[in-house]
Amino acid sequence: MFVRTLKPGVTYEQFKDAWWPEGTDKYPVPVDIARNTADDRQVVTILHLDMSLAEFGERRASLTRPDALERLAELVESTDLVGVFEDVCEEPAA
Repeated sequence: MFVRTLKPGVTYEQFKDAWWPEGTDKYPVPVDIARNTADDRQVVTILHLDMSLAEFGERRASLTRPDALERLAELVESTDLVGVFEDVCEEPAA
């Protein structure tokens, strides 16, 4: 999960193009990308990873462009949250 604030004037499309893996229209894992309704420069990215931490370590590089960090540095003003969160809710979805 990432919560980032984009620099003024940066579009969602520029942000997406900076990290989305090249050569694919479908992201390799389920992903949610959302803008804050109170501040459209703030973007939340949530990757839903149904895998072990070890498998994530092996697949991590395939989830972004090789130069994603450099490309994002040009577009992102701040990164407010970065984390890998484990789902602990045992209740089935409705």
